[in-house]
Amino acid sequence: MKAIATFLLMVCSVFTAASQAQLKKLLERNVPCVFEGTEIKLDTAHYAETRNVSYSYAYTYPKYFKEIWPVEEVVSEVRKKTDAYIDTVTYLSPDKQASFKIFAGQVVPFPLGSRRGLKATDVLAVEKAVDDYIKILKAGKDKELGKVKISFLCKGTKGYNYSICLKGRKGQSQYLYKIIVAEMPVSGDLIFSHFLYQYPSIAKDKYDALGVTLANAFKADQ
Repeated sequence: MKAIATFLLMVCSVFTAASQAQLKKLLERNVPCVFEGTEIKLDTAHYAETRNVSYSYAYTYPKYFKEIWPVEEVVSEVRKKTDAYIDTVTYLSPDKQASFKIFAGQVVPFPLGSRRGLKATDVLAVEKAVDDYIKILKAGKDKELGKVKISFLCKGTKGYNYSICLKGRKGQSQYLYKIIVAEMPVSGDLIFSHFLYQYPSIAKDKYDALGVTLANAFKADQ
């Protein structure tokens, strides 16, 4: 019996060491994913940076764009309607040709405190969720983007944080879509946050570089 117990302990020790090695390898990954193209200088006279602490993202917006928030109906300090997009913010250019919206998406359960009790399987579960979302994008089933002709798509990885960048066209409209997956400060779960920018193809010279710059500036607030 003692020999069996010793053998089981050895097997368990080898398995644990292998799991820790796999986790270490996953956390050390750093694969960038950014939009290619011309960028512009974001001077503070015309652009401002803001953060959303609840959803762990930061972004830059043009001060000359109109900021639009959804109207929330409140009755006795309680929402009259549960709206998943109540936290969506939209920015519209003065000529109404270009716009972008930022909104929160799905949540993936994750151990609180980043590495406290973190296992390789936790990281791989997040990666599967990201890969599944990429399949949705390629299939044209994203409810915000729909079917577009994709000209650029990449997946970024930094430990257990991920990003997706997509550039595509639908009809006469051009789209830049960036999704980041980052840890929420209270629950520790990971959340998909979305940046969707669009402009007409005829206004490419005016709005493409701005879109590339703003999309690359949209990042995890960590």
